[in-house]
Amino acid sequence: MDRLRRLTYPELCIAGSNTILGDGLALAHEWSDAFEASHNVRVRIEGVGSVRGVENAIHGECVHVLAMSEPMTDTQYIGLTTNGVTLQCAAEIGFDVIAFVTHSTNPLAALNARDLRGILVGATRNWDEVGGADLPIRIYARPGSGTTDIVLQKAARYRDANIFDDQYFPPNSGYMSCESNGDCLNQTLSTPGSLYWVSTAWMRTQPEEYIRVLPILQGDERAIDPLREDVDLNEYFTPMIRPLYFYVVNTQGMSAETAALARQFLTYVRSVQGQEILEKYHFYTFFNPPRELTIELPPGFEPDASGLRPVCVGA
Repeated sequence: MDRLRRLTYPELCIAGSNTILGDGLALAHEWSDAFEASHNVRVRIEGVGSVRGVENAIHGECVHVLAMSEPMTDTQYIGLTTNGVTLQCAAEIGFDVIAFVTHSTNPLAALNARDLRGILVGATRNWDEVGGADLPIRIYARPGSGTTDIVLQKAARYRDANIFDDQYFPPNSGYMSCESNGDCLNQTLSTPGSLYWVSTAWMRTQPEEYIRVLPILQGDERAIDPLREDVDLNEYFTPMIRPLYFYVVNTQGMSAETAALARQFLTYVRSVQGQEILEKYHFYTFFNPPRELTIELPPGFEPDASGLRPVCVGA
């Protein structure tokens, strides 16, 4: 059957966010296995990152469903449409929680959002400035990562003024680049004074006894460790909750059969069966969205007068 599938069935390419499609999680492969069991199709999964997924679609590589762990930017949308790539469907498929990790010797029980922003933009350089030990703050981050983009935009409130230069992080902030979640975590756990952030779904794949989460507080609420308890998304630090998105893209030469399969794959992921698999990997279902979170979608997918948003258009 596998040989028949490879030789005769059309290929459906799912590409983009490592948070959803890669990072050592079998989430996307469990979706693809279930979808292949009921459809005549070969599903190919490529966890190349949200930004690279958009670039691949622009450059004509095999992308039928684009996975992103941050909202599509105006620049990305324009890049797609000006290269003949249109969006058939756009929808959130669930939610992810980002947490901050520090070295095990860090005595701070929690960090408030104002102090976190000072650290992220480089205004605060030593932990003793926020009630911690006299140690320089060493921030590890993955440039180009969707998770890093969310932290810079939502927690640091920083946007890169020139995306074409070599200055990715806030100026004079002293970030240290690392290559992967595993690399970043290894350096964080071995470096006193360190700080890193990562999806809690991925963090749950690591030995719990090694992980020191630093909760972020918006006010005087109770500190929440998302690795050791079920999180009510309405109580968690809102900027570090992110929707996860799927886009069905229509590229030049894409067959009607492949386009239909791509729409059906999105429908499956958003079904009860697909959402059960999502929750199995410690993400949060879109069936129960947090109250204060905005779903940001490209033009053409705005809600109508009744508040309902189209998932697919022109199909």
